[in-house]
Amino acid sequence: MLNFQPSDFDVDSLPLIVPNAKYDENKMREAIANWVLGTEQPFTVMEEVLYVKMMKTAQPQVKKFSRATSRTDCFKIYEHEKKKLKALTKAASKISLTTNCWRSSHQRIEYMVITGHFIDKNWRFDDFGNCLKEWEIENKIFTISVDNAAYNDRVVRTLKDNFSREKRLSCEGRLFHIRYCAYILNILMKDTK
Repeated sequence: MLNFQPSDFDVDSLPLIVPNAKYDENKMREAIANWVLGTEQPFTVMEEVLYVKMMKTAQPQVKKFSRATSRTDCFKIYEHEKKKLKALTKAASKISLTTNCWRSSHQRIEYMVITGHFIDKNWRFDDFGNCLKEWEIENKIFTISVDNAAYNDRVVRTLKDNFSREKRLSCEGRLFHIRYCAYILNILMKDTK
């Protein structure tokens, strides 16, 4: 998950709108795309009457645009952020993974989230999620942390077998599979109630 706003973001720190300032449609579209991504709005929000009215009230020069344009703008930002994150992971020597799988209760879709943890050159802890090869980190995996679900064991076993064949695991893979101890204890405590 990419975080598009700094954690110390403060609305009061935004610059005030200057009455005679020049309207910049590209900056407006970028700001709207960041809002859509940051608040998980559907692309269709661009076409809602009240949204358009609000935007026209705030800035009369705002042009209405379609959900397809919103989608395109959001993907541009995603690709830009992805490049920045890839540059960060390129410098990392080891990356530890966390994963979780679940099935949607109202759909027949299964989801898997992969989060990679690493410390950057300034010793800041960062994370990202996506497929290993897409991020070009398959040679840097150090550990993977999962809960005790059986499907996680199968996924980890497959990954470990693949990485072992290619001799990519540190400590001969002894530290590769790590379980979520706190999560498992939480489940145990709930079962005892």
